[in-house]
Parts: sequence; C-alpha cells; structure tokens
Amino acid sequence: MTRSRFFCSASATAALAMLAAGPAAAQAVQAAGQQSATEVGEVVVTGSFIRGTPEDAALPVDVIGADELEKQGSPSPVELIKNLPASNGVIGDTNQFDARAQGAEGAATVNLRGLGASRTLILFNGRRVVTAPIGQGAPDINLLPQAAIGRIEVLKDGAAATYGSDAIGGVVNFITRRNFDGLEVNGTYRYIDGSDGDWNAHAIWGKDFGAVNVMLSGSYQHRSELSVQDRDFTQTSYFESPETGYSTGNAVTAFLPVGPGSLVGSAAPFAPVAGLQRDVGCAPLGGTPTFSGTTPACAFNYTPYDNLVEKENRFQLYGELNWEIAEDHRFHLEGLYSETDTPEWATSPSYLALQAPTATTSPLVTSGLAAGYFVPASNPGFALYRQQNPTQIPAFATGAYLPGVLYRPLSFGGNPLFGDQSSRGSRKFEAWRLSASLTGEFAGGIGYDVAATYMEDNLVRVGYDALVSRLQLALRGLGGEGCSPTTGTPGVGPCRYFNPFSNAIQANALTGQANPNFSAAVANDPELIRWFFQPTGTDLTTRLFVADAVLNGELGWELGGGAVGWAAGMQYRKEWYEAEYDALTDLTVTPCIDTPVTGSTTCTVRNGPFLFLGGGTPADLKGDVWAGFAEVSLPFTDAIQVQLAARYEDFGGAVGSTFNPKASLRWQLTDMFAARGTIGTTFRAPPLTSLDPGQVTSLQFLGGAFRAVDILGNPELEPEEATTYSVGLIASTGGFQATIDYWDFDFDNPLVTEPVGGIFNTLFPTGAGTGNCGNPAFAALQSRFVFGAGGTCGVANLSRIRTFVVNGPRVKTNGIDILANYRMSDLWGGSAAVGATMTYTLEYSVAETTVEGVVVSPAFEGVNKLNYQTQIVPVPDWKGNAFAEFTTGPHNFRVQVNHIAAYVDQRTGPFPPNVVQTATGATQPRSNRGRKIDAFTTVDFTWRYQAPWDTTVVLDVDNVLDEDPPFARLDLGYDPFTANPLGRTLKLSVTKRF
Repeated sequence: MTRSRFFCSASATAALAMLAAGPAAAQAVQAAGQQSATEVGEVVVTGSFIRGTPEDAALPVDVIGADELEKQGSPSPVELIKNLPASNGVIGDTNQFDARAQGAEGAATVNLRGLGASRTLILFNGRRVVTAPIGQGAPDINLLPQAAIGRIEVLKDGAAATYGSDAIGGVVNFITRRNFDGLEVNGTYRYIDGSDGDWNAHAIWGKDFGAVNVMLSGSYQHRSELSVQDRDFTQTSYFESPETGYSTGNAVTAFLPVGPGSLVGSAAPFAPVAGLQRDVGCAPLGGTPTFSGTTPACAFNYTPYDNLVEKENRFQLYGELNWEIAEDHRFHLEGLYSETDTPEWATSPSYLALQAPTATTSPLVTSGLAAGYFVPASNPGFALYRQQNPTQIPAFATGAYLPGVLYRPLSFGGNPLFGDQSSRGSRKFEAWRLSASLTGEFAGGIGYDVAATYMEDNLVRVGYDALVSRLQLALRGLGGEGCSPTTGTPGVGPCRYFNPFSNAIQANALTGQANPNFSAAVANDPELIRWFFQPTGTDLTTRLFVADAVLNGELGWELGGGAVGWAAGMQYRKEWYEAEYDALTDLTVTPCIDTPVTGSTTCTVRNGPFLFLGGGTPADLKGDVWAGFAEVSLPFTDAIQVQLAARYEDFGGAVGSTFNPKASLRWQLTDMFAARGTIGTTFRAPPLTSLDPGQVTSLQFLGGAFRAVDILGNPELEPEEATTYSVGLIASTGGFQATIDYWDFDFDNPLVTEPVGGIFNTLFPTGAGTGNCGNPAFAALQSRFVFGAGGTCGVANLSRIRTFVVNGPRVKTNGIDILANYRMSDLWGGSAAVGATMTYTLEYSVAETTVEGVVVSPAFEGVNKLNYQTQIVPVPDWKGNAFAEFTTGPHNFRVQVNHIAAYVDQRTGPFPPNVVQTATGATQPRSNRGRKIDAFTTVDFTWRYQAPWDTTVVLDVDNVLDEDPPFARLDLGYDPFTANPLGRTLKLSVTKRF
C-alpha cells in the first residue's frame, strides 16, 4: 500500500465513523487535518492493528471529537458515556446503594450493552488502563485527563481477538490531542439547585519545535455536595414505599424487658418478663411507628443523611512528548498523575447491629437471647425510661434486651462525632501512569510499534462503625478509656454508661423536632461514643505493566481490491493487587468480636469486631499474561474487503489459555449502500480479586432490613467466553449518513456474583418467618446464612449471607443500533444538521441459577426490567437521543432530546396485594407506585459563541424542563443506574486560546 493510499483510506474511514457520530465530529477531523499534514495519518479508528485500512468501517464504532464534545457543553466522560444509547447501568455520576458501587465513590466506569463494566475494555491512547482497586474490576475513567482528550472512540463489538481479555463487550479509547501548539486556559461553572455548584479549570500548553512536539495539561475539578434532602422525589412515606430509604433498625427501637429467670420458671439467669415494647420516642423524633413482622418497630428514614453527590476534588496533570527521531521513526512518551479526593463521604449516623456480643461481654447469651444487646437496670437511661413509662417496664424487670436486627446505636439524633449529623468517611484515589512507544517503518515497508506502559491506582478508604464488644460494655456501664471490664465498677470513675433509649436524644438532627422525653442527665457523652465508634481503614492498590510489540505491512501479492495487509504481534501483561487494612479491620489481626477486649484471635465466626462491616484479609496477588495475535486484510475487490484476526492468551495456573478468532466483512453494494458484519469469539479472564478467596462486604435490603452480604472470591474460576456477531447496513449520500446494525452476544460461563436476592427469597419465600428452615432439601443453602440467637434459622435472626463469585448461567443478549444524520450546508445563511441515534434491546435472557444444588433464580428475561438484586443491571428496552443544530457565523445552537423508555420493577413482594402493618398492628395495602418505572425524557440546550480574540463561550442548559427522574422503589426513590437526579443545571464555560 502506498503512503498516499494509507493516509487517504485512514482519513476516509475515520471521517465515515465521525459522520456517524454527528456532523460536528466530521468537522473535528477537518480541523485536525488543518493543524498538521501528519495529523491525517494518526486518524485511525479503534478496532484493528492494520492501520488505515477501509475494513475498519466494518466495525460498529462511534467517534466523538473535541469539537462535538464542546458543542454538547463539554460533558464529563461519565456523563457522555451514560448518555450513549448503547450504554446501560453506568455508575459514577451520583451515589448508589448497590454492591457494585459501594466504597467506590469518586470513581466512574463504562458499561456497554449493560454487560457489566468489567466487560468493557478502556484504552488511553490505544494502551490499557489499570482496573480500579474496588468496584466491578473495571478502570476508573475519572482518572483520565479530561482537558487533554481530543476524541473518544467507542467500539460496540467484542474485540478480544484484537485487544485480549476484558474487551468482551466492547472498547472505549480515549485519545489525546495531537500536535497542540499554543496555550489554552478554561474556566467553567455549573449551577445545580441545592448545592454550591461545580467548577472546573484547566490549562493546556503545547509547543511544536519541528521534530519535537510537547504538550502539558493541568486541570482541577470540583463537585459540591448535594444532599438527598435537596430533592423531594427521594422522600416518600413509609406506608407508600418501605423500600425507599426506611429501616426498622433504629436507635429508637423495640426492646424486651427481662428479669431473673426464676420469675417465669426458667433456669436461665434472664428471661422475658413482658412482650416487646416500642420506645415511645419514635413518633416525637420523626420515626414511623410500625411493625416488623409481628414485632413493634420504629421505621427510620436513613437516606436523608446521605448525599446524591459527594464533595469531590479532582486534580490531573498530564504531559506528552512526540519526537520524530528520523524519517518514519517516532518516539512517544506520556505521563499522567491523577487524584480524586472525596473528603467527607456521608452515610447513616451508624449501621445496623448485624453482629451481637458473646458471653464474654453479655450475660444474656446463656439465656438464649444471643442475637442482641443487654441493658441492665443500673443503666441511668433505663431507670429514667421506666420512671417515665411505668406501664412498659415492670418494676421487677432487671434489664432490657435489644434485638440486634432492630437496633443501631445512633439514628435520629445524628452522630455527635460529626456535628450531630451524618457519619462521615473519606475516599481518595491516586493514580499515575507512564507510557513510552517507538513507532515507524523499516526499509521494505514493514511498520512497527513497540511500547511499554505502567500504571497504578491506589484507594485509601476510611469509614466508621461500632465495635460490638465495646458497645455492649458501654451499655453495662463499663465503657470508656481506662475502664477495666473485669475490675471496673459500672458508672464509676472512667467507667461510663451508654444510654440506648430515646430520652438521650434531644431532637431530630435534621428536622429539629424536639423530644419531650429528653433529659440532659442521661444524654450520651461524645467521648464514650468515640471509644466504641471506631474507624475502619482500607488501602487498596492495583498495578499494571504492559509490553507490546506489533509489526504490520503488506504481503507481496494483491487481490482485486489491492494489496493484502497484515499485522502480528505479542503482548506481555503483569497485574498486581494489594490490600492492606488497619488493625481493627484486618482479619489476621482482629478476627473475632471480642479481640479488642480480650486480645484472643480464637473464634468460630471470623467476621471481625464491628457491628456491621466485615473485615478484610490482606492480599498480595499477581498474575502474568502472554499473548500473541495476528490480523490480515483481504481486499478481494474494490467493493468487498474481509479482515481476519486471532489472538492466543496464556494466563498460566488454573486459569489456562484461550484462543479467539474474529472475521469482519465490508461490502460496498452500491454507491449509496454498504453492508458490514462481524463474527468471532471473545473472553474475559477472572480478575485477581475474584480468584482470591478473601471477601468484601456490602449491604443489601433483605427481609425489611439491611443485611451484610459477604462476597467471597473463588480460586476455581474459569474464563468466561462469548460468541458475538453483528450485521449492518451503511447508507451515505450527499449530506445524509445512516447505519443500522443488529448485534448479538452469547455468553458461556459468565463471571458473576451469586444473586443474593434469589438466595434469600428461596430460603424465605415470604420474606419473613422461618420459611424453608429445617427443610432437608434446603440444608446446604441454609449454610450460606449466618444467624444469631444460637444459630436459630429465621429472618428475625439473620445477620449475614455469604455469596461467591462463580461461573454462572448462560446469558444471551441482542438488539439493534440505529443512527441517522443529515447535514445541510446552506440554510438561512448558515448550516444545519439533524440526527438521531438509538439502541433497541431485543433480548437479555439469563438461564436459571443454582446455588448449593437449589435453583435460587429461575431463567428470566431482563429486557424492560429493573433487575434489582439479580446478576444484571436495569435494561430499558430502548434508549436514544435526537439533536438539531444550527450554525451561523460564530454562533452554534444545539438542542438535544434524550429518552429512556419505561420499564418495570420485576419484584412481586413490595406490591399489592401485599400489606404493611401499622403502629396498631392493623394492615395497610402498599401503594402500587413504582411497579412501572416511567419513561424519562429530558431536553438539553447548548449555545457556543466563537468570540473575538480566540475566545469561546459555551452556555449549556441540561434538562431544560427540570424533569425529576421517574420513581422507583429503591433507596433513593429513583434508579441511579439509569436516570439523573440533578434536575435543571446551567453551565457557563469560557476558553481562551493564545
């Protein structure tokens, strides 16, 4: 292939792909070409190592250039990806109560086709990006230097034959600006109702020294905190939707008066002397008196203590050097430092008591009341509460029992360690990357590309939780620094009491509702709370080293359409994962509930000492991958081109190796129409963290309360595989371009986490009571559950569930992508364009899931469903957007309409004819609201003004009509995987170029 033909075909291929993404993207190609004659040769669409061949157009690629991004108001990468019709289940723009997002605040991922973020490969300048140390085992795109990005290429097709593991669902390639010369500074402010707004600033400097080009960029991005309280749609009454941020686990809780066992003919030291009683402070403090099963409880709305958006500070510094060492030999060096700091992550004042004290600190354990906490009559709060409410606590009662799953130490009064508001934690991601490559062409026309890339991502995460043994000691008056649990006297000297009753709470911390029963004499000492409410710290690091070597060129023979091109290469990857924990969180140091008190590390249940959060096991994991790959392009005629690719990867050990071929075809049927298609196999190897037998803990709402769900790795995992194919039609004539593609993914042995909702519902079909406890057919499944009260099986005693990462059931999904654009170059003295793109998902089927020999999830169809607590994300059947754009002189006006179709909550339990129990014990039908999650349509407007003095002003109004997201029966009242809670936002951006 001649050099002129190489450049021409590359430009034509990229231009077609960019036209498919919108006319402004095509303008970006033209503008890039005007910057430098060599720029055209760099325009290569992601998907092949045979650079510049027209076969690339056989692949379904969206290319979005810098000009197009600016005309859309310069959305952040996660905002852009979430708005793509081919993307579902994206996390990162706001907080979410989901195991896939917990602990990863500040990070953002890409999820093409809703297949899972770990199935989308992220590239930066064509090189791999390290996976984030937490979340779904996917790269964090918030780390990438947004200011330096020149274009984004999205390959919506399996690409393991080209790029290897993780490219099973597609590839997103973030590519920096090229040959930048000059200085650019930018300042942006975004107004968001209810917050202080977001602001960004960046500066880019580049200099062309002839053979050498240097570019440096620095940016600072700030997001302001947006509380859940600032959006009305998040606040729903308990009787309308108990799933929307309510828990019957409360500091103002139900309790059971207990007395000497002899009073009721029991040999135990303590036994119930009255039925369960609800603390009378529930309603005055803003709670909802209700029942949990047959147990009087107080529903606490915990989400107002959370944020929709956390305060974030993000700093990025990027630099690159491009040096033409000699003709046809170029050296590229790039470096990146990125930091995302979430200094004050907000959550509930405290967590549920899902672990209970042992006989070491609680005398109730030998009484058969082990799944809770003991409050002796000597506790001043107990004494006052009995005086205030003599009919609830008999005079001869010698204490109270607090059922664990109905208790949390702090709630309505807030957390005094954090200003009587939310409990606070922090997350800080810090990453750096260095990559160097040498590319060029040897004599004889053989091209080469040799590169080495190293990148690491570190997360330091801090949260807070109560220590079980210390809390129990404090309830007995043996709490506090310097108090000996064996020789101290309750309530004397350094030994202090913690009061669990409502008379310790002065007012609702959020609403100001005063508590008439409050007494300062029994209020809790913040220093005592600090003693048992301790930090839990995690330090996680992932590292990646990649060495690539690729050769490409032309064979010495030609077909009817030209020379046969080829590419071949090798790749070596090394991955590391390290996990370190503070002493209280490290299960090798503090494995037991009583370790902080006794120092002993001998116990049967080794979940750590905290009330709710499980501990972690330090890890130092590493793995090597060797790969070889090859491609060949076969231009049989000027109209028909075929491209073949194959890749072999060897992971060593138990994972083994894989071989994956792929074929693509492009056939120019007429001057206007072309057909394209691909077929191949693709795969994903188990991540290091999934192979490690250690565990992470999430919280899930099950059986009317949050439960701890421990997710354990599995050393026996095998790679997942998929067969993928697509067929499509391209139309292009004049100013009109359109594509339609059918795509299909068929997974075998997909890597998934067992569905906790299915496991729970199988053992407890009604969500309460004892369900299938004691049924021999469910004995193995029951072993996955951890119960208090001596291990008695029942929802009331449930504290934890264990799940594993497994090779799950077969998954199949397919659908249609449609894109059309029309450009008018001369309209009313300017130019205009209209266009639309949509994805319609036809099928997303999951075969039945079996756990411990029991079917816990029958086969189901996920399209048009919320898919809550299943293996997949929400999948509306169609999603799309349409735009109209007009340019006149220095002004560009763009209106875009975004639409997500309605879908349904597939759960049956929360909806009629089911009921909730009121404070009197009567039943009340639940609202049917949220069974259907309505369609979500928003309108965006952007005005760009190319002002004098090389200044650009952009005004962007997102969600012009200020539409609230549709209601869903989830913690925040909407589906954060799909919709956006910010409402109308206004963004002003000013860019000055020198």
